[in-house]
Amino acid sequence: MNNRRINILGVPLDNYQPGELISRAENGFNGARAQTIFSVNPEKIMRARKDPELLSALREADYLIPDGIGAVLGARILLKEKTNRITGVALMDAWLQTAQRKKYRIFIFGARPAINSRAAIEIRKKYPSLELVGHSHGYIEEGFYNRIIGEINDLETDILFVGLGSPKQEKWIHRHKESLRVKICMGVGGSLDVMAGRVKRAPQFFQRTGLEWLYRLIQEPRKYRRQHFLPQFAFELLKKKLGST
Repeated sequence: MNNRRINILGVPLDNYQPGELISRAENGFNGARAQTIFSVNPEKIMRARKDPELLSALREADYLIPDGIGAVLGARILLKEKTNRITGVALMDAWLQTAQRKKYRIFIFGARPAINSRAAIEIRKKYPSLELVGHSHGYIEEGFYNRIIGEINDLETDILFVGLGSPKQEKWIHRHKESLRVKICMGVGGSLDVMAGRVKRAPQFFQRTGLEWLYRLIQEPRKYRRQHFLPQFAFELLKKKLGST
């Protein structure tokens, strides 16, 4: 049992520093199945409360990182717990650094064809000694999933990054983790857009203050509809807090 796990509105969350998480995950590399890593933010918490399959995927995950200031604030408000925020792209980058150093084999699955290819190119530039053994875009029909899984397994992949968007990627990993002979399977969402250079990471000010979501919204205003989860999340936090006092 993960003794660093807390609970926010019925959705679990872990509290690790990136290096600590990677070290613990590496200790489980000799296990019989893939270890799963997902990001958690207010949108995902609110979705999971209405989506049993997503909630199961999160509750059964090995590691759940607080990728969003809302999740961090939720832990502080409800549990008075100081939680270490870890963005998905930062953890992915930390895994790539570790993989290059320790010769772990990497496969990237997801995103549009052009984004997937560009991400692979840019990752190879940044980590020239990395064993990036394969990559495939995510725009494939469900009937071809077994072929992709077979390719991932045949390449003796150690770490699989899945960028199918949420909640599709969490459900895909949850459904197929027993068939994947990998050590780590991590949902990376839009991190492939960042790796490809399509989306820039927020400046340090936005990162330090937990306002990366605002920077991304400024960059991509069309995503404003997704922010309706924030007031819902805040309302549920307040209701829970008042009910516990």
